[in-house]
Amino acid sequence: MEQTCEGSTILPQEIIFEIFLRLPIKSLLKFRCVSKSWFFLLSNPLFSKTHVDFCLKNPDLTGYRLAVVASVYGSGRKCNFYNLGFENSCLSLARNSCPVKSLAISARILGSCNGLICLTSDSFTLMLLNPCTGKFNVFPDSMLRSNGGGVGCFIRYGFGYDASFEDYKVVKIFSFPHIEGRYENMVNVYSLKAKSWKMIEGFNSGNLNGKVGVFVNGALHWEACHSHCSGLFWEIVTLDLSAERYGRIALPNYEDGGVYWRLSVSRGYLVGCCNYEKNKADVWVMKEYGVKESWTKLVTVLLPVDRRAYILPLFVAENCDEFLLQRGEELALYNSGDGSYKRLDGYSSGDYFRQAQATTYFESLASPHM
Repeated sequence: MEQTCEGSTILPQEIIFEIFLRLPIKSLLKFRCVSKSWFFLLSNPLFSKTHVDFCLKNPDLTGYRLAVVASVYGSGRKCNFYNLGFENSCLSLARNSCPVKSLAISARILGSCNGLICLTSDSFTLMLLNPCTGKFNVFPDSMLRSNGGGVGCFIRYGFGYDASFEDYKVVKIFSFPHIEGRYENMVNVYSLKAKSWKMIEGFNSGNLNGKVGVFVNGALHWEACHSHCSGLFWEIVTLDLSAERYGRIALPNYEDGGVYWRLSVSRGYLVGCCNYEKNKADVWVMKEYGVKESWTKLVTVLLPVDRRAYILPLFVAENCDEFLLQRGEELALYNSGDGSYKRLDGYSSGDYFRQAQATTYFESLASPHM
């Protein structure tokens, strides 16, 4: 360590770097104004990348947030942004103003990764947003050029990070019904670094029920089902963003009867929720990625009799005793210890929601531009 002529101590740059990695993002944003050296350090893409890697490797030290985008009725029809914080395995509520002046009425969340959220914006455009810094990037959506004109196809999206090329990518799938419950899928990929779309090799699958892919372990995941002699067969279809290679992951064994699977990610783990026609759902987590035997059932959630929508786990507390669930436009906190199911009405501040979507993310300095 060095000393100034006044006797104060100056820490080495590498020590300051390590300290900054462990501080809240709000503090880092303020520290940019302290000095030129701190400004350049905190604005350096290397620091941003190292901070993201630190958060991914240390989930226990990472403050997770929940972004909710919804069309609401009130003073006109509009979209707002909401944040919910998780601290010490307890849920804290705080409504924040939307970091973007306006979102399209039809705005939808297409995924989140490394603190960035991908959304639909205005007509035929997409938006990449860092809700912590308020910075965003708008770029064109992909349109299908074919003789069919896209009539009769289903659209699926995904957003994630290609670590091999240090590039954020958006995936758009045009899924066409084929024969015997199978679908032909045309796939376009947007590179944030190249600022352009390209078509990659497509694939055949069952019906991709997941409208938005879940990003885990460098790959996007969609739940898919197709008819089988014994009923519906469910599996996970994957796309490795670096290799642009498709794969499949088996779901855990489940009970007979009507089921509907939904996927999510919590604290870096792939989470699957098996919704049964009767009022219950099993929540599973894949503890070792890609290994079917590592699927572990966390809880069976007993749902209200008036259930009108399938549930989706948004966050699982570290000790697995609290679960943040989405059921349609409703958010609820489920306690596995006493089986309580508590609706979180406070987060909407009296607004009536329709078409609500939610995603978890962690605060970072990741830039939506490359």
